[in-house]
Amino acid sequence: MSLDPAVPERIGDTGVLRWPGTWRVYVATRSEEIKADTERALTLREEAGQLLSVGEGIGTHLARAESYARGRHGVRRWLTGHAIEGAWSNVNSATVMLYGVLPTAELCGRGPEVSAIGRAYLPGDDPRLVHLQNRIAAGDLQEQDRPLMQSVLRAAYTAQAMETGRVRNFRNLLLGWVVMLALIVLGVVVVGAVWPDAIPMCGNQSVIRTQGLMPAQICPTGGLAPSGGDVPLVALIGMLGAALATAASISTRSELSTRYSLAVAQNLLKAPAGVATAVLGLLILNSGFVPGFSGLGSQPAILVWAMAFGYGQQVVTRFVDQRADSLLVAASPLTPASNFRTR
Repeated sequence: MSLDPAVPERIGDTGVLRWPGTWRVYVATRSEEIKADTERALTLREEAGQLLSVGEGIGTHLARAESYARGRHGVRRWLTGHAIEGAWSNVNSATVMLYGVLPTAELCGRGPEVSAIGRAYLPGDDPRLVHLQNRIAAGDLQEQDRPLMQSVLRAAYTAQAMETGRVRNFRNLLLGWVVMLALIVLGVVVVGAVWPDAIPMCGNQSVIRTQGLMPAQICPTGGLAPSGGDVPLVALIGMLGAALATAASISTRSELSTRYSLAVAQNLLKAPAGVATAVLGLLILNSGFVPGFSGLGSQPAILVWAMAFGYGQQVVTRFVDQRADSLLVAASPLTPASNFRTR
């Protein structure tokens, strides 16, 4: 039988950018596998005529998944995950339905696969998963176990969708923070460039005058008085420090197998955070708030401190990184959810 029914509706946005992604390849590949398994199973089953409606349902889900994967989607649907979630939801539904038509003789061979998917997303003490594992250990999966396998799959895919939804929401939240923080630091830089005295980046005047050996002020640009280039230069050096911290974090980060990646949003956040910590750090040093600090007595010292504070944004953003790692671990099929929850 054919599993290629006409798609009931067009799900793409005509004329809108199609966002690239390897998930489209995975969806297409998995759809072909399900289609081949379904056609083979219906050929082998004696009651294939009675299961015709199930085969048609699988074909409809696969057609919808293909439509989502091939459609054109704009920024709004990218942020909401409309395309990728729609595609995988239909692929997963087709997979659950596939276990309703597989020959009984194949159930034992497919049991460990279902158990592995269940362990990846369900608690270890889930009664459905425990029952299935007991049946697999006994080695006698029968026709009456088919609903159990479908129930475990359905629950696992639901848990997976919830975990990936949390990752997507956190990614969108990070992007929002990046935009907001970038606008704030841009405003600070503009104010410092237009009104240099409003955000003083020069060395501690009282300490320098007391020494009697240096000019009254030492500013980031090397001048003896605040100028419009002080804050922008500090911002640039702070961003350089943040870039060094980002390079260091990339070298130690391990990418997990999830539908969404948080690496880009995490790294984008570090740039405006580095500018903010550099500017705030120099303000704190120049305010005399730090006991025993003798002041910034040279231009290189100011720039080095700015880069150090820019690198130090890692102290703040590491909490974001830790939250991102925990969400990615929970959404990764390579890490059983029960193991993650016991950490």
